[in-house]
Amino acid sequence: MSFQVDGTNSFISKLRQGGARATLFEVNITLKGDASSSGSQTEFKFMCKGVQIPANAIGITTVNYFGRAVKIPGNRTFEDLTTTIINDEGYPIRNQLENWMGKLNSHLGNVRDKSFVQKIGGYVADMTLQTYKKTGEVDRKYIFKNCFPTSLDQIDVNWDPNDAVMEYGVTWAYDYWEHVNITGT
Repeated sequence: MSFQVDGTNSFISKLRQGGARATLFEVNITLKGDASSSGSQTEFKFMCKGVQIPANAIGITTVNYFGRAVKIPGNRTFEDLTTTIINDEGYPIRNQLENWMGKLNSHLGNVRDKSFVQKIGGYVADMTLQTYKKTGEVDRKYIFKNCFPTSLDQIDVNWDPNDAVMEYGVTWAYDYWEHVNITGT
């Protein structure tokens, strides 16, 4: 296809609703069992600065037949999820995450807290990612089932970023995600 003079207008006409905005989202965590006792979770939806809509990957199983590799769909894989958190004074979310991770595996003893050993539901959370339309309506919703933090990034403290708020990354493992259908999408 060659370049057309009306190419821009044709392109814009395909964005009937003006294009989805990456900044219209929120993330919530619903802690389960004893993980919920590790602090306040209400700030998370306001302080989560960034997240990803999950990748969708199915592994491949290769079977050889008469010298030819035949590919068959394999198991679904779920990559870790990362979030970027804005840090507030008092470090409420970071304190909660450090406490949670300390119960998963303590710094000194290299052991799991007794309350977290009893059942998997005791130390996991469900994380919900919602994206919004420009009208304020929910556009898409993803639920990450049975997630827990596996990595808490460092926070750089120095004299250079005079007008910056602290932020850090958190890596989450989870069992699977579900896309929840929203009416009209």
